[in-house]
Amino acid sequence: MIREFKGKRPKISNAIVDELAILIGNVIIKDGANIWPHAMLRADEEEIIIEENVAILEKAFIEAPKKVVIGKNSVISHGAIIHGATIGENVLIGIGAIVLEVNVGKNSIIAAGSVVTKDVEENSFVAGIPAKKLRGIKEEEIKKIKEIVEELKEKARYLKMG
Repeated sequence: MIREFKGKRPKISNAIVDELAILIGNVIIKDGANIWPHAMLRADEEEIIIEENVAILEKAFIEAPKKVVIGKNSVISHGAIIHGATIGENVLIGIGAIVLEVNVGKNSIIAAGSVVTKDVEENSFVAGIPAKKLRGIKEEEIKKIKEIVEELKEKARYLKMG
């Protein structure tokens, strides 16, 4: 469902947005992105920019009390909440994680269920409530994020068939 808010309407490039997703206001979705059922992106105050090849999975919620950018080739997993944050490229936000008005550096993983209240440096694996860096990222983990992005992009083609 695409909704205008105060004269601002979502702009969708060559991306796949499931008909059960909700996009409100100043949302920009770039090429290759895929937005899955029941994801909600609400940009009633500032803008949300979803860069190329980003996957926003079921029941994820992204809100923009300040500008939100989700970097290329990133995954926002099921039920994750992004509130006024900037997410770098090649980032995996785990299931049910909450990211609150911070910057997450590229090539990072936020573990499922984590609550992120402080900036995350590049190449970090963070977990916990509040989230803390546990270690750096391994090269095979960066490769795995890229594989997940490609798998989701391929699977998203089937959303168009519904």
